[in-house]
Amino acid sequence: MEIIPAIDLRGGRCVRLYQGDYSKETVFSDDPVAVARHWQSMGAPRLHIVDLDGALQGKPANLEVVKSIRKGVSLPLQFGGGLRQLSQIEEVIALGVERAVLGTTAVADHRLVKQACQQFDEAIVVSLDARGSYIAVRGWQEKTGSLVLDLLTEMATLGVRA
Repeated sequence: MEIIPAIDLRGGRCVRLYQGDYSKETVFSDDPVAVARHWQSMGAPRLHIVDLDGALQGKPANLEVVKSIRKGVSLPLQFGGGLRQLSQIEEVIALGVERAVLGTTAVADHRLVKQACQQFDEAIVVSLDARGSYIAVRGWQEKTGSLVLDLLTEMATLGVRA
């Protein structure tokens, strides 16, 4: 089993939202690089970075912070939040992020998921947020009619491996 600590970014700070509610935010640190270094010192195998602003806006918004984290630690990174276009995935991979995490895109754009898997293979990860048996998207803000198990099956047929 691989346990991956997460750093949730909002406004360049490390935060946690209460049940995905953007109005209920707890700030843990103003220094994401220090938090990343802490996880590295604790033996984390990789870091999961979530751009909460990006998830809400539909495009990555904290890439400068991701660049700083990449420079500050040697751990493999995976990043998600607002990745809705192939060019955004390419940009994140070019920053030195080993895995691009697709969430809303996995629900909304199966063609893009397939293209991303063909181009980046194992660097593509799908993360599905669920409320009960149904998928939630756009940073937990919208519940969909998509069932989790149905979407998992579809992702496998598109080439998603993780």
